[in-house]
Amino acid sequence: ITTEFMHPITTGRRALGVTNLTADISTMTAVANDVGIDHVFLRQLICLGRKNDVLIGFSTSGNSANLIQAFSQAKKMGLYTIGFSGQTGGEMAKCGSVDLCLTVETDSIHRVQESHLTTYHILWDLVHSLL
Repeated sequence: ITTEFMHPITTGRRALGVTNLTADISTMTAVANDVGIDHVFLRQLICLGRKNDVLIGFSTSGNSANLIQAFSQAKKMGLYTIGFSGQTGGEMAKCGSVDLCLTVETDSIHRVQESHLTTYHILWDLVHSLL
């Protein structure tokens, strides 16, 4: 999704500055090794996030501790948060740090991922329609 925000496939759509927190493998492995896997997004968010930014996170169960910590920090920093979840929404739906939790209520990981793909493309189109 970051590529599509940064390099829109539709002519005339504005490019937006985005960062993919899973793209820097060196940072992710260093933080996971030295501090713990639950901090891989948190550390990056503290350095890169700014008030009024948007944090989007994906979890098929809604229980990914590294995302829950990042969402909590994002709220403290004044970011808007969007979570994509599956099953019942898990902790992501309950934690109070996610402004919009889009939950695909099924236990099928395949259906959750397919629905997330479709939904984030709709989100992308809505964002660009409103700009």
